[in-house]
Amino acid sequence: MFDQALRLLQWDSENPPDPGTARARLTARILISRALTWTYSGDAPAGLALLDQVDQFVDDRDRGLLLHQRAIILHQNGRPIDALSYFDLAEPILAEHGPDWTYAALFLNRAGTLRDLGELGKGLDNARRARELFAKLGRRLNQVKAQHVEALLLLDLGEVAKALAEFEEIRVEYREHAPELEALVQGSNAEALLSVGMYRQAAEHWTEVIATLRLSGDHRAAALYEYWRAVAGFEDNRFQQTPDWAQRAMNSLYEQGNEPMAFLARLLILQGQFDSRSEGPDFADKVSRLCDALEQRGWTMRLSQARILAARARIRTGDLEAAAATLDDEQRGTGFEAMAEDLARHLAKAELAIALGNDPMPELQAGLDQLDEYRMAFGSVEFQAGVSALGVQLSSKGLTHTTNNGSPADMLQWAERSRAQALRIPPVKSSADPDAREALGRLRQARQELWDLQVEGKDATEALVRVHELEDAIRNYDRTKPGPGQQAERITPEDIQELAEARETVLVSLYEVGGDLRVILAGGDGLKHVRLMPLDAAAELERRMGADLDALGKPFRLPPRLQTSVEGSLRRNATALAEGIWDPIADYVGDRQVVIVPHSRLAWVPWSLLPQLRGRPMTVSPSAEAWWRAVHRERATGPALVAAGPALSRAGGEIETIAGLYPGANLITADASDPELVLKALDGASVAHIAAHGHHEPDNVLFSRLDFGLGPLNAYELLGLDQPPGHVVLSSCDLGRSTVAVGNETLGFTAALLHAGTSTVVSSLGRVPDDMAAEMMIEYHQRCAAGASPAEALAAVGEHRPWHPFVAFGA
Repeated sequence: MFDQALRLLQWDSENPPDPGTARARLTARILISRALTWTYSGDAPAGLALLDQVDQFVDDRDRGLLLHQRAIILHQNGRPIDALSYFDLAEPILAEHGPDWTYAALFLNRAGTLRDLGELGKGLDNARRARELFAKLGRRLNQVKAQHVEALLLLDLGEVAKALAEFEEIRVEYREHAPELEALVQGSNAEALLSVGMYRQAAEHWTEVIATLRLSGDHRAAALYEYWRAVAGFEDNRFQQTPDWAQRAMNSLYEQGNEPMAFLARLLILQGQFDSRSEGPDFADKVSRLCDALEQRGWTMRLSQARILAARARIRTGDLEAAAATLDDEQRGTGFEAMAEDLARHLAKAELAIALGNDPMPELQAGLDQLDEYRMAFGSVEFQAGVSALGVQLSSKGLTHTTNNGSPADMLQWAERSRAQALRIPPVKSSADPDAREALGRLRQARQELWDLQVEGKDATEALVRVHELEDAIRNYDRTKPGPGQQAERITPEDIQELAEARETVLVSLYEVGGDLRVILAGGDGLKHVRLMPLDAAAELERRMGADLDALGKPFRLPPRLQTSVEGSLRRNATALAEGIWDPIADYVGDRQVVIVPHSRLAWVPWSLLPQLRGRPMTVSPSAEAWWRAVHRERATGPALVAAGPALSRAGGEIETIAGLYPGANLITADASDPELVLKALDGASVAHIAAHGHHEPDNVLFSRLDFGLGPLNAYELLGLDQPPGHVVLSSCDLGRSTVAVGNETLGFTAALLHAGTSTVVSSLGRVPDDMAAEMMIEYHQRCAAGASPAEALAAVGEHRPWHPFVAFGA
């Protein structure tokens, strides 16, 4: 359209119009706007060259427009300091001559430039000024764009929940007024996910956004998101795919003339080489040269982190004096980038201390303490769990050092710094808010419609999309909730040893160092550390046992020969795992009860199938501290709840028999099973037995669910309970399974109950035939009603059912 206008004006670059004419002024204004389209399509030099031509005949009243446009192009191509000077030159001219909307836009665009320079407070002031001016002009879309930049600055300042709430408002406005901009909000959400350690989800968001932007022709923004996708990939240790992402981003950015961002992409490739220990001998010098080149161009974003990378490389090669000089040059700021820099600096200083023969633990401890403060700001369990990923290198370094140099108490204390950190934070009951309740009701209805369509064999595509949209809306709502700002006190190894000893229990805390599984034992003759089998081998045995259990749990009976074969495989794998894990610790454990704190890669091991554990009271806990707190927690004392869902062949008899064991129990039969009634009855129940089919959603864990006649009960809703049940049994599904989030935190239906405050959850790690579940659970509750603990009851009923997949979680 611009080119058509220029043809009508008979524009000829060799013969520009005479200055001062109306034709010259109109031509100049069109060319000024045309220059920016070159930049968006990836040719910023052509845009700047066009502005140079316009400079020869532009009207003085329009010079502010020219300066403003030059500033935009310079900013978008990695020259923020130059851009800032042109914005400052343009401001008084635009203030006098206008146009008013461009004067307002100057504050908006300058806010983005200040953001890249790390001047977050000044950037926020400019974004708010732009929003105010656009509101006065009645330019709604521009006002929303200013709000978008303001939200991004809030994100940088660490106000993640507040920024996400703004993003949701902005998404609605864009969808109505400029649908093509909605992809940018998705990109902003990905930035938020990156800031809480949810790297895989951030990369998936950016992959979708990049495709959308390239399709629309916005190659500049697409290249920037390619860079950030690569950042997320490297943080997630995806060393095979991510170098290609970084290389693609670097090439795109170079093509557009955005040299500083291309340098950052190159630094990212070097970071991947360092993390995978494939860097060359002159690695530190390469990084330092790139840092110098960025500094010469006035670039600050991620520059300090790059210098810390160079220092870590020098530590690795023994150049400790140069590394120390770099690390002493601290440049503190505010927001997430400053915190990420602090964490990297603590890690590097700890590595320097190790190299010098000093104690690295104060630096590592300080970094994780800072992360604890950050985690408490979030109300979303997903975010609380994800934040742990930001400290994985710190916790791993500390665990390795204490294993090689510390006592078993030090090892246990440090192992606890790297698991179940989200469980230390009181749940924020956002699912109980009226808006959330209404959205959950719509989700239940949508899921029921989806189920009906699937049963009838009809096309359910639209219904499935609707379900996912509602889940996304609820999840996004949850993520905007601020955290409680508090967390449980840490439990000392001595307290854990004392409790285990008093309960005649051995706590088995598994972790990994150097590729080998290690264990800290508590409850026997003092704390003890033992080196076990390789973790990869143990994880492979877990995978095989899970596959065997699933085969045995199918709703139809396997042919006898296949049944025998699968049982033999399960027996061999369980024996092999026992030889690698249990035999080395058998003498310490003796015949006592056991609490197992598994490594995250062993979260699905059916421990009761190990020969030495069959018939032994045993509990699996997310952490030693979580077990200690669960034991000491005051349990609910209200009426028992016994409920069934549809499509279970023996649920009726099962729940009626079990309800009879608990006087005054609330009995909810399958035909009257309303999830709202079940949720209400769960609140305050001493015991809850639920016989309903369930679904573990590994990619959407808060919507793992139990099916009832009037719709599903989601894991997310459990976090809204005022007084969670003390003891819950899930008898007919595999909701003992969990998803291991980044940072080694577990999420899922069982984990949600534990997070809400339930002390003990009995659930299954595999499919359970209805007849086995009914028989086992009736006998289980008979023993519990007679006074047995959940672990004792489950051990007794499982002793003669060698392949059952039930596990007692918690305490």
